[in-house]
Amino acid sequence: MTTNDMPNETAPRRRDNWKFVAAIIVALAAALAVFILAEAGSGGAIGYALMVVLPAALTAFIAWAGSMGRNWERSTFLLVPVWLALAATVIGAVFLREGVVCLVMALPFWVAFGYIGLWPVYLYRRRQRQVDPATFHAHALLLLPFLALLIDQQVAPPHETRTVVREVVVDAPVAAVWPRLLAIPAIAPDEGRWNISQNLLRLPRPVAAHLEGEGVGAVRDARWQDDIRFQEIVTDWRPNETLQWRFAFPDPSIHERTDRHIEPHGRHLWIDTGGYRLIPLDNGRTKIRLWTRYHLATPFNAYAGWWGERILGDIQDNVLAVVAGRIENEAGGKMP
Repeated sequence: MTTNDMPNETAPRRRDNWKFVAAIIVALAAALAVFILAEAGSGGAIGYALMVVLPAALTAFIAWAGSMGRNWERSTFLLVPVWLALAATVIGAVFLREGVVCLVMALPFWVAFGYIGLWPVYLYRRRQRQVDPATFHAHALLLLPFLALLIDQQVAPPHETRTVVREVVVDAPVAAVWPRLLAIPAIAPDEGRWNISQNLLRLPRPVAAHLEGEGVGAVRDARWQDDIRFQEIVTDWRPNETLQWRFAFPDPSIHERTDRHIEPHGRHLWIDTGGYRLIPLDNGRTKIRLWTRYHLATPFNAYAGWWGERILGDIQDNVLAVVAGRIENEAGGKMP
């Protein structure tokens, strides 16, 4: 091979590389446009366009453009959805300021539907001996998320109501348990229990709950880490039996400091009511039941509800562990 032959071999490869770089830039621009339009639209960001069609279309586009002029191995194709999902997670966290809960929930969708979008491209490339160098086929794929976005804006998502319930049994009568539910002052960092939502996903933990008033209409003012606050307005007050409330969020501290898509009184999620019920047991023990009712409005209510069960369940388990720990300490003479 002579020196004069080298440019003739490397020039096509360089052109292919630049085409691939340009394809990545176009893909990122299209994804950002779909995200901005989804955020601004009436359907919200949680829809088929962003969660299903966009990862499938982007993966197919990148696999098509990247394999032009190259004989990609199967392993190279299979890595495209993984790298794309990880890149979307990093971009979402660093540049779009998405919360960890939203990113963790979206990641399985991006990987799964990325592979669905990849599959027809891989089958086509495997059958074709001569790779078509044209890119307009791939660019047409990027129109699909915009079409899906139009559907998201027109079709109302299904509504569903769910209730998360957790229980704990304490070795104390209901008369001793009831006062400990009304207010929970000054929760120490070492109180409560370890859980995935608050230890691994780093969701805030409760700091204190103060009671203003007594009976129906009283307000429990809840404080969490990161200056998060919300209110529980009492709607049912039966001493030694039931304490029930409706949630109120006087400021946007929850979704501003956790995840802006998890707005507690928003279009996708509405945290409605909650409460305690005390159930007397044998030998002077009491079962404390804590429940929270909320409404969902997403195309993926079953999936979102699974996460709601995990996250709200972790939070409730932690609160019950704090209450049970204080009751046990009081029985042992350790409470101040």
